[in-house]
Amino acid sequence: MNLPLVRSFRLFAELDPDLGWLGLVRVINALGFALAMPFLGIYLHEEIGVSMIQIGLMLTAAGIVGSAASTVGGALSDITGRKRLVVYLMLARGLSFLLLAWLVWSRQPFGVFAAVFIISAVLGNPIFAITDAMVADVVAQERRNEAFGAMRVAVNLGWALGPALGGLLVASGYYLLFLATAVTIGLSAVLIALKVRETAPNSSRSRKSGLELGAVMKDHRLLYFLAAAQILFLVQGQLVTPISVHASSNVGLSKSQVGSVYFLNGAMVVLLQLFVTRLVKRYHPLSALAAAGIIYAFGYWAVGLAGNYAGMLGATVLITFGEMVGAPTATAYVSMLAPEGKMGAYMGVFGLVVHLGWTVGPLMGGVLMDTMANPLQVWGVIAMVAVASAVAFIGLKIKTPPPSVGTASKD
Repeated sequence: MNLPLVRSFRLFAELDPDLGWLGLVRVINALGFALAMPFLGIYLHEEIGVSMIQIGLMLTAAGIVGSAASTVGGALSDITGRKRLVVYLMLARGLSFLLLAWLVWSRQPFGVFAAVFIISAVLGNPIFAITDAMVADVVAQERRNEAFGAMRVAVNLGWALGPALGGLLVASGYYLLFLATAVTIGLSAVLIALKVRETAPNSSRSRKSGLELGAVMKDHRLLYFLAAAQILFLVQGQLVTPISVHASSNVGLSKSQVGSVYFLNGAMVVLLQLFVTRLVKRYHPLSALAAAGIIYAFGYWAVGLAGNYAGMLGATVLITFGEMVGAPTATAYVSMLAPEGKMGAYMGVFGLVVHLGWTVGPLMGGVLMDTMANPLQVWGVIAMVAVASAVAFIGLKIKTPPPSVGTASKD
């Protein structure tokens, strides 16, 4: 049996035994997240009449405060250790989703829902940075691209199944989506607590310097990279809320068809991510990221052209290839820049950029959708932003020399 998921878990076993448990946690966590998030915008916009701009503002606020929490949480994990912090954050976030389920069930005002959603982001965003640091802790630099690619296979198995299951659950009530998410987060916390060891370095240097975020922010190569990556992640952030609302409201897809669009996205990553990762590994990471920006541009332009279900599926194929090229490459590049003892801090700052993209991106898309009548104009603008990211990565490659492994640049 040589299925992509099986190959991923074989790779985990080869690299480190605990990576298999971390991979399983990511499957479960992604499943829970994907149950609810593709339908969040549809619930708020179509069920209770919230404008796309208001939804975008909520996601942006969640992104700003959650990204700050990601930065601090990643750096804090260099000092306190990663495992215990992740378990506490997961348990607290699970409780926040239980509260969200009740708010949806009782149809509380949007302002109350938005406040609890923002709190859930503060609790949840650091988890991704810390678990990425756990992967980097135990995998040699030259194998990290493979490790992060395999983790994405695990995540996207959950992402493939989640929306399809969510499309079935939503018929019985939107609150069930948030309730199911709470259960999956709780299960993930239990698995981390019981099966995963502490991975953070115990050296005094790590504990002394872990919270020196000022030193991290002096790494000029990192700052240049994060600026270029922010543009790319603004485009990537269109995948969930803007595309789901566009597919439902403008293209006329049913809720189950919307779910199947995300199933296609996740299934492609599960089947093809390891192949794409090995192919991309041959090239300079900044060149690969520029290519991801161009692929995204074609994909989002295709979203604007899509007038039916088949068109949305075709656009999703292109967008997913951009995601498979860009996401693991960016994570591995940041881990390459991180000096000893600051992996959590570097991943935390990178997490800030990732989560801002996922949250400010929908605001950008929401403003365009609310102010432009022609969908082709909306998605054309987003495609041009993707091209700008490609230009930024090429400029960065020309401007900066290759990074030394594990040594922060100060040029």
